[in-house]
Amino acid sequence: MPLRARGAWLFRRLGPLALPGAAWLLFGHDAVLAVLPLVPALALAGFAWGFARTLRAEREPLIARYIRFDERRDDAECAGYARRLTGLWALALAAAALAQLVPLAGGGAGWHVVPPLLLLALFLGEHVVRSLRFPAGGIAWPDQTFRAILRSERARHG
Repeated sequence: MPLRARGAWLFRRLGPLALPGAAWLLFGHDAVLAVLPLVPALALAGFAWGFARTLRAEREPLIARYIRFDERRDDAECAGYARRLTGLWALALAAAALAQLVPLAGGGAGWHVVPPLLLLALFLGEHVVRSLRFPAGGIAWPDQTFRAILRSERARHG
């Protein structure tokens, strides 16, 4: 991948993390304190967009790509499931991004821990559903999913 393309890829992935640094450079310390609470919401929104944009008709859903790299799953058998699951993750991440803004709007003080816990429950619960829905592949374990994601990203980015 050319250096320019790698830089663009890195910026798309880490853009929300650059926001506090840019605020500090442009407006000083107080701006960082104002912008820093937005970083989790922006990061989650970026992840939601990453899932949602793969749902266009001409694209392969993100989770379908990951399933291709899971040696225990049949990607043809899982195609419809992968599209729906990608959509579910896009919605869940977008909702979590919005929920991260609740404390900033004067909502509950401890509310910021709820979205990550719900996303973890969705991740773990999906493995139970996948194990039951596709029993030929055996029990779906989170480490198996992480390995498939890593293989997919290595194949895509080198």
